[in-house]
Amino acid sequence: MIFASDLDQTLIYSRRAFRLKEGEAEPEITLVETYEEREISFMSNKAIDLLKEVNSKMMFLPVTTRTMEQFMRIAIFQKEIIPSLAVTSNGGNILVNGKADEDWKQHIETKINESSLASEDLLKSFSRLAREDWVLSQRTADELFHYCIVQRDLAPLDELADFRKEIEGQGWRMSLQGRKLYLVPESVNKWDAVAYVKEKMGKTFVAAAGDSLLDLCMLEVADFAIAPLHGELAETSLNLGRHIRRTRRQGIQAAEDILEAVLSSYEARGI
Repeated sequence: MIFASDLDQTLIYSRRAFRLKEGEAEPEITLVETYEEREISFMSNKAIDLLKEVNSKMMFLPVTTRTMEQFMRIAIFQKEIIPSLAVTSNGGNILVNGKADEDWKQHIETKINESSLASEDLLKSFSRLAREDWVLSQRTADELFHYCIVQRDLAPLDELADFRKEIEGQGWRMSLQGRKLYLVPESVNKWDAVAYVKEKMGKTFVAAAGDSLLDLCMLEVADFAIAPLHGELAETSLNLGRHIRRTRRQGIQAAEDILEAVLSSYEARGI
């Protein structure tokens, strides 16, 4: 069994993402990521214990839109819970014991060239609406996709909706997650990478978790799927259907709900 999980806002959280009900005590937490002496990400202590149990019983596969370098910053996955494989760059890279799988990398590069509008042409189209008042910065991740830091309350949402439809016909997808806007080739997706790992490792069952539209392809095909009550999927009008379960809680404690549900699924299968 594989547990394929998104990381940010699914298993790990920044402080501003803590969402507790009125009168609810903050859980005991552990800092799991720092960058340039800044505290970046946390997990609840209970979630860490549950993830250790998950990792002991099945294959834990981190599946993140983070770049390879950004993933390596998360200390808990380098020191305490060390997965042998990890999917980064939204599926564009697969790390095997910390090193990129070159066969997969070449496969992805070929698919992008065959099925997506060239990056320079996409960015030229995006420049028509990327005004400085709402696009604060733009970056390219691992030479695979693009993302922006945005002033969300100033973003032209109607124009972005039209742009989303335009680029979907050109082999690209768009996802707005908090202050980040992602532009990603369709061939760079999480499920294809998970399916590759599933076949390579000879696994037959995949449990998956994630909070964004970039996770949806993985959740829709997984044998067991769960999404937090918060996040991009919760904010959209999409009907996720009965196949995708939802957590009882939002914020950092949603990770505990996810991990408990995955362990229950494991036990129910009688492995």
